[in-house]
Amino acid sequence: MVLRMVKISGGDGFSFKEAIKISDCSNIEGVEQEYIEVRKKFGNYQLIRQSLQDKSGRMYDVLELKLEDGREITFYFDITDFFGKGFEF
Repeated sequence: MVLRMVKISGGDGFSFKEAIKISDCSNIEGVEQEYIEVRKKFGNYQLIRQSLQDKSGRMYDVLELKLEDGREITFYFDITDFFGKGFEF
């Protein structure tokens, strides 16, 4: 088994323009990394909704979260690099 380092780049995650970009991974690794990043940034949270959005030819995972302090936020990940990888048949 080969371990890879998932690459994290981009902005702060609070808009499409500033989405956190996750790359150099499979789809499963990428989604797992999204939840790691959210937990690192916000601690405990409740996932309200998760949606996949295509914007200007790039794929985004958009997470609507309820934080421990009651705030509701939307958080953006650019998943173009890994979207669909690892599910080839």
